[in-house]
Amino acid sequence: MKKLLFLLVIAVLLFSGCGFFNDTYVVESDYTLPVGKEPVRDGIVYITALSDLLDTIRTTVADGKKTQTILFDSSYSGNPSEDLASACWQVRTEDALCAYCVENIAYELSQIVSYTEANLNISYSSGALPVEEIITMPYATELDDRIAEAIRSGTSRLAILINRSTLTAETMMAKFSEVYRASPGLAPQEPICDVTLFSGSGTQRLYEILLDTGLSKEEFIRRQEAIDHVELHVEPEVSEKERIQAVAEYLRNRCDPNGFGTVYDALVGGAAGPEGISLGFAELSRRIGLECLVVYGQKDWVDHCWNIVRMDGSYFHVDLFAPQEKGFLKSDEDFWGEYRWNVNDYPKCDVSYAADSVDPLLSVDKDYIQEEWSMSEKKEPESLEEHANMMTEVSVSNQEENPNDETEPVNAVADNKGIIPANNVTDPSAILPDGELLPDSNMVIHGESGMS
Repeated sequence: MKKLLFLLVIAVLLFSGCGFFNDTYVVESDYTLPVGKEPVRDGIVYITALSDLLDTIRTTVADGKKTQTILFDSSYSGNPSEDLASACWQVRTEDALCAYCVENIAYELSQIVSYTEANLNISYSSGALPVEEIITMPYATELDDRIAEAIRSGTSRLAILINRSTLTAETMMAKFSEVYRASPGLAPQEPICDVTLFSGSGTQRLYEILLDTGLSKEEFIRRQEAIDHVELHVEPEVSEKERIQAVAEYLRNRCDPNGFGTVYDALVGGAAGPEGISLGFAELSRRIGLECLVVYGQKDWVDHCWNIVRMDGSYFHVDLFAPQEKGFLKSDEDFWGEYRWNVNDYPKCDVSYAADSVDPLLSVDKDYIQEEWSMSEKKEPESLEEHANMMTEVSVSNQEENPNDETEPVNAVADNKGIIPANNVTDPSAILPDGELLPDSNMVIHGESGMS
């Protein structure tokens, strides 16, 4: 009987198509999202670890996006709600960019079967620059170029994010001064700089910088174009000493030393004080291939500016407000005592030229020009033409002893750069028969004479 039942069971199994070795099994389980794969839906980021969450929020801000959807993978080991709150707080307090421009980060969490979805909503500060306008760089190696571009363009506000920087707000302000003073032709005058620093974790820094030139955009452009028009052309054979002398003579002939303190005043305005003259000297020197610095220090305990110029591999002091035997191509030893400056900020000047080895073309004397109108009555010219008209109204005299012990006024002619005493014009051919200068005020320098 048992054998019969066994055979019947076997027969039923055979006729039903089942077998012992080809059975099929179906296993049901919860669906899990693929780990490490691209999002199935565009714009959605899958999170598998807390580091992914932090990077996603930072990237969303860096892209300037206002919303972002993220999905916590089922393999995520943390608590999505707690970790999201912590990540938002960390990013806002430890990331320089977010500290600068993010006002608030809000989010909504939704539990969907086996995973959690979060929708981020980012609000940006109305007082911050748009993210796309922020200059970002990994290191400060390109900082000088970016500063020069900002000064040259006359921008009034910029933000610079440097991922690895040790610059403080004070050193960043000093950097702007350093870049401008190395190339004063970047702007009609040095902008006033104000810096606010936003720190991130490690050495990440964001600097919001406000620049004030004190000029309207239109006036800035007008003055910049006037400065760009001033040129000195030198021939290849002209020595560095002759170039230095030519720059000094150019300013000596064209600039009243009783003026203001900008490069525009020196090169276009026709009147500048020590700082303006020094900036003009540095800019013209740079344009003809000379290395030249502006020194900010003191003379006789009074704030004063002069230059340090490189000639034949050595550095020399040049002060156009001093007689040539005391202020032209001098060493530190020559200057120390009457002059004071931070020696750590400038190259050493170990060599001095004797007075008799320098062509007599300097000695700017404040009594040299005697004007019928006072400084308090001066106003800034509205154009180069107005400046030329103003300068023709100036009465110039220089009392010098003549061979007959008589005094005679020095004749003067005017160009669009200022008053030029006729006895100081090196090349008489530069004066037309009617006593006016040639229209082109640019200078071409040749050979030993230094000018032609």
